[in-house]
Amino acid sequence: MYRCVARLQATFLHQHTNPGLLLPPSSLSKPWDQCSVLLTFLNSSFSRPVGVTGRVSFISTAAHVPLDRSRCKAPVVGQVSAMMTDMDFSTQAKLGLAKIFWASCRREAYASLYHPFLVSLAAGTLPKHAFQRYMAQDAYFLEAFKNAYQMAMESTEDEDAKATIDSLKRDVEEELTLHSSVMQSLDADQTDFEPNTATAAYCDFLRAAATGGNRTLNLASTSAKIIAAMTPCMRLYAFLGQEIKKNINEVPDHPYQQWINTYSAADFEAAASKVEHLLDKLTESVNKEDEKALLYNLYRRAMNLEVDFFSAQMLGPVHVPFFKSQAAPENRLLLVSDFDSTCTISDSCPVLADLTVQIAGKIPGGRSAGETGASLLRNKWDDLVMRYMDEYEEVLNRRLSNKEHGNGKAFTTEELQELLKEMSDFELKANARVEEAAVLKGLSPVAIQDAGKSMPLREGCSDFFKRLGLQEAHVDTHILSVCWSKTFIEAVLEQGEIHVANINANELVFNGNASTGKISFNVQTALDKQRHFIQILDHLKGRQSTDPEHQQVHSVYIGDSLTDLLCLLRADVGIILGDSSTLKQVYGEKMTSLFRKALLLEQGNMQLSGYVFTVSSWYEVEAFLFGPAGSRVL
Repeated sequence: MYRCVARLQATFLHQHTNPGLLLPPSSLSKPWDQCSVLLTFLNSSFSRPVGVTGRVSFISTAAHVPLDRSRCKAPVVGQVSAMMTDMDFSTQAKLGLAKIFWASCRREAYASLYHPFLVSLAAGTLPKHAFQRYMAQDAYFLEAFKNAYQMAMESTEDEDAKATIDSLKRDVEEELTLHSSVMQSLDADQTDFEPNTATAAYCDFLRAAATGGNRTLNLASTSAKIIAAMTPCMRLYAFLGQEIKKNINEVPDHPYQQWINTYSAADFEAAASKVEHLLDKLTESVNKEDEKALLYNLYRRAMNLEVDFFSAQMLGPVHVPFFKSQAAPENRLLLVSDFDSTCTISDSCPVLADLTVQIAGKIPGGRSAGETGASLLRNKWDDLVMRYMDEYEEVLNRRLSNKEHGNGKAFTTEELQELLKEMSDFELKANARVEEAAVLKGLSPVAIQDAGKSMPLREGCSDFFKRLGLQEAHVDTHILSVCWSKTFIEAVLEQGEIHVANINANELVFNGNASTGKISFNVQTALDKQRHFIQILDHLKGRQSTDPEHQQVHSVYIGDSLTDLLCLLRADVGIILGDSSTLKQVYGEKMTSLFRKALLLEQGNMQLSGYVFTVSSWYEVEAFLFGPAGSRVL
């Protein structure tokens, strides 16, 4: 239960400081609304304090939350009426289509960042001849890019837009000059050059956007279409440059430092922002469903062409994606994931609590009796949670104070075990109070399943597990959760079309068709999770053949909270999804980005003992483990 405290506090504060962000899922019926709300939610900078003063209601804190953007599929012109109604114009005016479209393409962005070509370039291991060929292909593409700007300038009558486009065109000319100087510094021979299939396809796409080759010339202005097709390249390269720059501090005399400096520079970020503002300006009057769908498709298609462009480049031996590099026949692959707030965007505790209150409000005896029953049960929940929060804060603050931490310095192994042992004892007592209060009494399996089917998943979670099932090499997959109801977990996964056979969790005890208030406990604490994880590892090792010295289990654990930390450290790669302030307080000194792990793997440097790795999206996990979507890398 203690994992829900940070969720409760953060959600409560977020509702009261940003009430417009938490909208009922039914009101977000189209990709634009879903992605724009997600973008605002992700960009909000609310904190997760350890304690909250005053009486806070535990109920309904997770009822209205942003949707999983992995469901935001690119609409096809002529087939969007079932997906979208009129766009929320106030949201569009506030954010602009450029930011909304970029937020909808995080999967492609991470597929590019973790692409073996980009990882080897960032790590400095990319062979010189491969980089030379890439630069030649890119220079050819930039000529088409420059010409597209010229056509965009000729197709608009807005003088301010013309001036902006002309400025952007000059930026491309400077970039081409840079390419030429880099090629000269590498003694590259550019006489024997032909564009590869991916480069030619991207150039053809830009020409089609400019000339109406997509057969939708009448749906949007030509200049808007051209800029919608060009904006992703600028924003993506700014993103790639900045992410690489902040993760390569340890690389001395980097062979591709000039390339990295170019795309991580403030000047390039300014150019990317300039083209985004131009797209917003050119689309201010866009208000028709098919126009928005057209522009969105152009943007999304350009992002996919960027991934294809990287995939077409030459490579030397690489060590990413991670599962591909470990997929030797003699090895076994293991993936274990937490559930609450790792697979889902909020905790299951408030959902189950809210369900009990709803049912209590429907007891026989009329409306008054129902309201009284619901009110009494709500007060019980509030008392349980407030006591829990007070005790949680007391335990954590005392441990942090005794260690004189609080500055992000990591606990030692012994200190961590002591902290989590005390937290586990406290957690067992809290769960016992829940049973004693019988607050989970009266739930039916059907009601629990219905609640689970309406629980939103995190961005990219469903896509990740679907992709996992398509891999050629078998990956043993487990869910390991302190959630009170395995039935609830199964329902959530089912609505996301996620199939995981091995679910280790707790379950409510039923008498006939109603829960008794008791819980059949299996996983309650961080120590329980550690025990189960070790058992899973030992079981897989026991299934190896008679030559264990040449066989290994390569494990990945994905979690989001303090209850996951022991498993995160025990796995070969421990991945933290989200932004837990408690984890930062306890272990922040040894938390770093997953992209840095990818770079170290590529450099052959395995010496990063005791670290856990942070991500912001399941799409980032997918890119690290499997590579770009659409390819079976194992």
